[in-house]
Amino acid sequence: MKFIRLLKKKLKKYFLLIKRFFYKDFFIPFKGIRKNDILVFDDIFPHPISGFRLEEFKVLLNVFKKSKIVIDPTAYSIIKTPIKHHQIHIKEFEIQSGLIKKINLKKGFVNVNTKLFYCVFLHNISINLKWLEKFEIPFVFTLYPGGGFKINEDISDQKLEKVLTSPMFRKVIVTQKITYEYLLEKKLCKKENIEFIFGCVVPQISLSKDLTDKKTYLINKTTFDICFCAAKYTSKGEDKGYDIFIEFAKTIVNRYDFINFHIIGGFNEEDIDVSELKEKVKFYGYQNFDSLSSIFQKMDVLISPNKAFMLGKGAFDGFPLGTVVEAALNGVCVLITDELKQNNAFVPNVDLILIDSDIDSIVKNIINLIENPQKLYLISQNGKEKFIQVYSNETQMKPRIAILLNEIVETTK
Repeated sequence: MKFIRLLKKKLKKYFLLIKRFFYKDFFIPFKGIRKNDILVFDDIFPHPISGFRLEEFKVLLNVFKKSKIVIDPTAYSIIKTPIKHHQIHIKEFEIQSGLIKKINLKKGFVNVNTKLFYCVFLHNISINLKWLEKFEIPFVFTLYPGGGFKINEDISDQKLEKVLTSPMFRKVIVTQKITYEYLLEKKLCKKENIEFIFGCVVPQISLSKDLTDKKTYLINKTTFDICFCAAKYTSKGEDKGYDIFIEFAKTIVNRYDFINFHIIGGFNEEDIDVSELKEKVKFYGYQNFDSLSSIFQKMDVLISPNKAFMLGKGAFDGFPLGTVVEAALNGVCVLITDELKQNNAFVPNVDLILIDSDIDSIVKNIINLIENPQKLYLISQNGKEKFIQVYSNETQMKPRIAILLNEIVETTK
C-alpha cells in the first residue's frame, strides 16, 4: 500500500509537470552553454507607463552586449492593463530601441547562465532568490521604496535579511537617505555593500524638452492650472494625498474663477464627490509616459501631498515621486511633501516648494503663487534646471554601470 501511494504521488507530480508544459505556465531555469554578462529581471517591463524602467534597462541592455532581460509581467494586473498588451509593448520597445531578441518571458525552460543578476525592488529579488542560490549566481539589486520594502515591518525585514545575508548577494543600491540609514541602524547590511545614489533613472528625452509651446499663467494663458498625478492604491488615494487635494480644490475653487484642476492617474469622479468643482475639474486616467509631457506643458503647478505609512506599517514613497520629476522637467512648479526628510538635492522655495499634507498649507502656497506670479516663473525655471542636473544619466546611470561592471569583473577573478 505504501508503494502504491508513493507511485500515485510520483505520477501526480509528473502529470502536473506535463500539464504545465503544454499550458506553458511554468518556469524552469537552467545553466545553458551561452553565458551573459548580466541578466536583468522585471515584472512590468516594457510597459510605457514605467519610464524609469524603460530608460534604465534600455541603457543596461545597450552597454552590456552579452545581456538579456527576463520578464514575468505580473504587475500588469495591478495597473489594470490587459496582459495581451504585453506582447504589443515588447514589439514597440524592440522597434524603438533597436534591441532585438533581448527579452525573454519567465516561462518554460530559461537559460539563466550569467555572471551577474540585477533587478529593482525587494519583491523582485525575493522571488528569484531560490534559483539564484541554487545556480550560485551573484546579484545586485536596487532597493527602491515600495515593492515590498517597508520600514520596521516584520515581513519586509525578514525578506531583507534573507536577501542581504545570501551568499550570492554583492551590492544593494539605495536611492533614499532613510533607506541607507535604516539598513545600517538595523544592521541588515554592511556599509561597504551599500551604494547610495539619490533619486531614480529618468528617460533622457525628458531632459531636453522643447518648451516653446509651454502654457504659463499670465504669459500666454489666463487660467491657473493645477494638477495631481498618481497611481491608485487605496479607494480614496490617502497614501498619495488625493483626498487632501480634492478638499483643497473645494476650498479654493470659489475664490478664483480662473483656476482649473486636472487629475492624472487611477482616479475618477466616482472615488470622491467632485460635483462642487463642476466643469473646473478634468480626469485623464492613466497616461503613457509619452503622453504626460503634452499634459504637463499646460500646467502651472503640480501638487503631491503624499503621506507615509498609509498603505500599511512602514510603507513610504521615495522623494520625489517620478511624476513630480516629469512635471518639473516640463517646466511645472512642484509642491510636494517630505515628511521623512528625504530631500537630499533640492533647495526649498528655490527649486521646489515643500508643503505639509494638509489643506491650509496647500491653500497658503497656491495663493502666494497666484498673487506673486514671478515666484511661480522663477521656481519653475530653477526647478527644471536642478532636476536636469540630478536626473541626468551622467548622475544616475554612470555610477550604476560602474557598480555592475565591477561586480562582473569580480566574478571572473
